[in-house]
This record gives sequence, structure tokens and C-alpha cells, in this order.
Amino acid sequence: MKTAVVTGGAKGIGRGTVRELLAGDWRCAIFDGDPAGQAVADDLGCDFLEVDVTQPDELRRAFADVTGRFGPLHGLVNSAGINRTGPAAELAIEDWKRVIDVDLSGTFYACQAAYPHLAPGAAIVNLASVFSMRALPGRVAYSAAKHGVVGVTRILAVEWADRPIRVNAVAPSWTDTPLIRDQVAAGTIDLSVLEHVPFGRLARVEDVAGVIAFLLGDKASFITGQTLYVDGGYLWAG
Repeated sequence: MKTAVVTGGAKGIGRGTVRELLAGDWRCAIFDGDPAGQAVADDLGCDFLEVDVTQPDELRRAFADVTGRFGPLHGLVNSAGINRTGPAAELAIEDWKRVIDVDLSGTFYACQAAYPHLAPGAAIVNLASVFSMRALPGRVAYSAAKHGVVGVTRILAVEWADRPIRVNAVAPSWTDTPLIRDQVAAGTIDLSVLEHVPFGRLARVEDVAGVIAFLLGDKASFITGQTLYVDGGYLWAG
């Protein structure tokens, strides 16, 4: 049985990915900073470790724990992420740092900590965003972090190909998750943006999780360094 770790697996796309992988006979461990993730793991039937992805030492200990029990990792999904919105001229420095720390640095730290534990032929999928390709005012920290995730993905894909380890990214558009619902409620997202999505709806968690599972699987064995946009045509709609 293949083993995967999903950071940010307690909610949203991460949780949906765990569900998708378990249905495909993977063994999964959720790494999440929210202790409520234990209840999610119990419900889904997988392992949970409370881990702050901004802390490399915690990540190293957590990966050693999982692989000590289950053997080498075959998959890593970096889904932990947050957002802070506001005009660039007014964005609090603390908000900038927090988004970069979690979304970008946390992704890199997890990849680096996982590296010694990855089996030959293992795969990593990082969560980018359509905003690594397109500007949306008020999202400067998030966009910068997700641009960085794409860059990290490409470099690791080249550096780690000799093992061989595949590294790809998935870049969703607005997805129906608690994060998006909270932003709609706070008024920082206006769902009129869906007028620019040819399919005219939010992405479903299952839309994104299915692509992640594909990229982790054997049918994607010659795909690496790519960013796959799961956006209902948003980027090309003008």
C-alpha cells in the first residue's frame, strides 16, 4: 500500500484529497496545525499529526514518525495555506509575512523535510493558484506566495528527477471551501467574479482532488515540473 502525507488535510482541498486518496487505496497521514484535524482523521480513517508547517523541526519529526511506522513515502500533497487580503499600499507587514510563511515557506519546508523519506518514483503535488498567473487586486501576498510555489515546483522537479521524484503543482480557481466561504461572508470575495468563469461556478473540492490524485499516480509517471490549472477556463476567458 502506498503512503501519502497531506499538509492542511483537515479541511478544504486537503481534506478532499485525503478522501480521494483513501478511496484509491492509499494510506494517508494528515499534517495540520489545527488540533481539530484529529476528529477529521478519525472520521476518514487515517492518521493525524498536529504540525505547524512554518516550523521545519516539527515537520522533520512528523515525517520521521510516519515513515518509521509505515515505511517510505510515495506521495506528498502541500495543501496548507491561508490568505490575507487588502490593498498592497495598506497591507500589514504581519499579514504579508504570515501568508509567505505558510503558503510558500511551509511548502518548501515540507518538501525539504520529506525528501529523505521519499521512495524512488514518489510524487509531490503543491497547491498553487490561478493567481500565480493572473493579477487580482487585494491579493498581493497570496499571489506572491503562489508565484513562489510554482518556482519551487519547477526547481525541485529538475533537481530531484534523478531519484526519480516527480514534483508538480495544481492551480485551482475559486473553490468551494471554508476559506472561500469565509471570504465571501467577510465581503472580500464577490461571487460576481464567476461571470468570468466559462463554467459559471466555483470549483468543487472533488474537481481539484481528482487532479491531485492523478498527478500522484502511475498514469502521470512522465509528468513533472508542470502546473495544471483547474479553473473552469477562467484564465483564458479574457
